[in-house]
Order: sequence, then structure tokens, then C-alpha cells
Amino acid sequence: MRKGRAAPHKVALAGAGMISWYHLTAWRKLGKRIELVAVCDPDSDKAHSRAQEFDIPKVYTDREAMLAGEAIDALDVATPRATHAGWVEAAAARGIDVLCQKPLTPTLVEAQELVRRVGGKSRLMVHENWRFRPWYRELKSWIAAGLLGELVLARMAMVTSGFLPDGNGKRPAFVRQPFMQHEKRLMMAEVLIHHLDVMRFLCSDLRVVVARGARTLPDVAGETVASIFLETATGAPVEVTGTMAATGYPPRAPDRLEIVGSKASAIFEQSVLRRLGPDPAEIAFDNDKGYQASFDGVIEHFVECLESGTPFETDPSDNIETLRLVEHGYWAAGLER
Repeated sequence: MRKGRAAPHKVALAGAGMISWYHLTAWRKLGKRIELVAVCDPDSDKAHSRAQEFDIPKVYTDREAMLAGEAIDALDVATPRATHAGWVEAAAARGIDVLCQKPLTPTLVEAQELVRRVGGKSRLMVHENWRFRPWYRELKSWIAAGLLGELVLARMAMVTSGFLPDGNGKRPAFVRQPFMQHEKRLMMAEVLIHHLDVMRFLCSDLRVVVARGARTLPDVAGETVASIFLETATGAPVEVTGTMAATGYPPRAPDRLEIVGSKASAIFEQSVLRRLGPDPAEIAFDNDKGYQASFDGVIEHFVECLESGTPFETDPSDNIETLRLVEHGYWAAGLER
């Protein structure tokens, strides 16, 4: 799958859960550049449902059966994190290029070991889609153009009630992604990993200074609130904070981010990106369209890099640095001791 390829890329999907709909919608937008040939999930009903919805000809419930039975150029892994390494290794052994949902593995050490094992066998990109949201791409262009000047302060917060019962007694976050209730590494590793990656994308290299986290709901295995204080290479403070157990807040909310620069400041809230200062600007975004656009951007980037041979923006070495911040956050918060 290199530059000059005429035939469509034959793509298979591993995992037919909730998030797979967004993956498949993005793949379908690539038209004749790709061909979706198979979907695999241990839940046959889910796999058949996705296959029917997206006109995918083959359905499998077993990984080895699919990889042995199909001529696949690229594999999209959208399975639970604990299964990522197995899928990546099995595909790499056959020379199949892989796009793997974040995190690459549950822990930093596992990710480092996996990369050592599969290095050079095929190409691997991590599906870290938040940084591909249109408002962050636009903000990055402002930063790259020097419109904000030197970074002075950055902070990002995500506060919702998604882990709490709604008016019908259901917990929206767990209805959407049931596995979250049982994840022992929750707020940092499953939720704020996105925010940490966005901050790395916007602010460059970061290190954890201090972190705090707490498990506030007895029937939820992992931490439900976390705050991570970081700094840039020049010592500018960066904060990432979140909880999904905030009474009175909506179950889902748009991103919120502030960056203070030496020349201008930027704020994204209520789906509007504003530049504040001598050259003000304001851009409104559609939150739902932006959500899908982030999947579209990741998958198009993956295919373009396969075709051109250029490096992936979120290759394993990049994702390992985000995982390093997660790992250091748990250590600093005392949640791994």
C-alpha cells in the first residue's frame, strides 16, 4: 500500500461495538479508495448488524479465522483495550498495516513491549482522534502561525454527570460504554487520555508535576475524578481536569479549553473557538459534526500515509508519550501504590 497504488485498500474491522459505527462511517466516506471486506466480533449479532448496515460481505467471530481467510491490506482495531496487543501482533505477523484505537495497550510498559515485538513487520498508527477535532486543528494553526505568541498558561476541563443516574435511573456514560463501570483505570486512562493528547498536540512536550484522583462512586471500579498539573519545556503551567460524576451537570458536554499566550489568548467553549486580543476571531462549530469529523480525519490520514509512505502523526512513539503522561499521572496521584 504505497504511492501509486491503483487497487482499493482491502480493509477489515475488528470490533463491532458502539464506536465502530463512527469508524465505518469514516471508512465509507473514502469511497473507491478502500473496500470493506470483513468485520469480526465475538458477538455474532453485533457483527452481523454492522455488516448489514455497511454492506460488509464477511462476518467472523474469531480473529485467526478472519486473518487467515481474508486477503487484508489494513486492519482497523476497535476492540477493548486488553485485546489490542493480540490483534496488532497477529496482523503484523501477516504484514497487515494496522490502525489501532487508543490506548495502544492498557499500560505504558505493555505498549513499549508491543512496539518492540512488531517493529518493522508492518505499519502501525494509533487512533487518537480527539486531536483531529476541527476546533483543535484550527487552534493548532493559530499557534503554528505565531498568533498567540509564547505559551503562558493552558487548561482543559471536562465536567459531566455521565456516571450518575438520570431521570430514568440510567447512567448515560455506562449505557453508551458499559465497560467503563468496571475499568480500574478510568478517568485518566479512559477519558482524560484524550485531553492529555490534545495538550501534547497543542503545547508540545509536557511532564507531570502533580496529580490527584479519587474514587467517589462505590459501584464504579475506577477513579471518577482526576486533576493533572503539568508543565511545558519552558515551565508554562498546563492543567487537565475532569469528572463524570458532577451533580447538576449535563451527561455530555462540549469540550472546554483555554490557552493564554504572550500575544493573544484562545478559548473554546460551547462549541465556539475565540481568539482574544488585538486580532480577535470567532468560529462556531457543530459539535456532533465535529465528533464524526475527528474519525474521518484519523482514517483519511491513515490511508494517505499508507499511500504516500509518510509518517503517521500518531505513530506508536507519539502515543507512548501520551501513555507516559497517563502513567505518571497515576503515580503522582498515588493511585498505583
